[in-house]
Amino acid sequence: MFASVVPSAVPHVLSHIPEPGLSYDEVLEQVTKRADLALPDQVVPLSQLRATNDGLIEVPGLGSLDLTVWSRRQLASLLGIRWDRWFASEIIAPADRAPEINRRFHASGETWKIRARRPTSDGSSAGSGVLRAFVSPTYTPIDDLHVFETLGVVLAGQLDGIRFARTDVTAESSQYAAVSLDEVDLGVGKADRHRNGFLLANSEVGSRALAFLSWIWRLVCTNGLVAPESRLLRLIHRRRRNGVLQARVAEAMKLLPETWKRTETVLRRARQDRENDPGAALQVLVESHPQLRPIAGTVHDAYEADPEPTRFGIVQALTRAAQGLSPERRLEVEKIAGTIVARAPNEEVSS
Repeated sequence: MFASVVPSAVPHVLSHIPEPGLSYDEVLEQVTKRADLALPDQVVPLSQLRATNDGLIEVPGLGSLDLTVWSRRQLASLLGIRWDRWFASEIIAPADRAPEINRRFHASGETWKIRARRPTSDGSSAGSGVLRAFVSPTYTPIDDLHVFETLGVVLAGQLDGIRFARTDVTAESSQYAAVSLDEVDLGVGKADRHRNGFLLANSEVGSRALAFLSWIWRLVCTNGLVAPESRLLRLIHRRRRNGVLQARVAEAMKLLPETWKRTETVLRRARQDRENDPGAALQVLVESHPQLRPIAGTVHDAYEADPEPTRFGIVQALTRAAQGLSPERRLEVEKIAGTIVARAPNEEVSS
């Protein structure tokens, strides 16, 4: 499925991982190091938690923990707090907000599973660890390490033929985009090299289900595109029988060649579908998708940086603009791009 020949390097433009990317073993090492920081999950009544005067949350069995952006958002929702409005650091000190948080803790009758980890060696945590998430007591995570170990079994003997062009881990989710070392030329008149691959999106903290998506990477600008109708696997985080994940991943990998072939055809057709007024087409597209409105100016700038008056060019403006977004929002835009590129020729991009 994957070639083992490393091609000649191309200019590195925006990607944060140099060509040709990271090997499976290199990414597995990163994932393993993060997994080694994990503390045992604790199921705890909220009434047993306590906010400290220095901004930490004391959790029985885990100690005093820092909140992440994600767990703070979860806690605010659980307690009915508008954190950024009421408790912003420039408005109120941690010692002054602790009594109100503790009052709400004490009044709560809910029980949640708390996911936490030890602090990293960079000194970024003031507590004895980091509170990663509040999840349901029945939540059974499919952690990244389990996914990567399963991937290693399924793709045994083929791992030398892939490189990870993207590895993004935030407090909310993780994304790993792997591409083949084989290149596909989707150019017209001149070469435009792409690599087929897949994107693994996951969250160990309750933000999303595990998903495998067919993905294609444009080398000249390192844009990524989620292929249309490309979801190969989706698993919510709950207890499953042994072997289920491996079977589902193996099934997803078998589907890849056909999705790649279909995506190449779609992109070639999109390159033949002319846009008489690209600026107007982009404006309609942005206005019809709320996710794109905040980056309207960036989308137009991205098109001007690489103008091509075709449906392909419109889509490339989206994926190029998406590179400046958070991983979670970037994936949303790359999915929209995959939908737009698959439209029938001359179909309105907003439809």
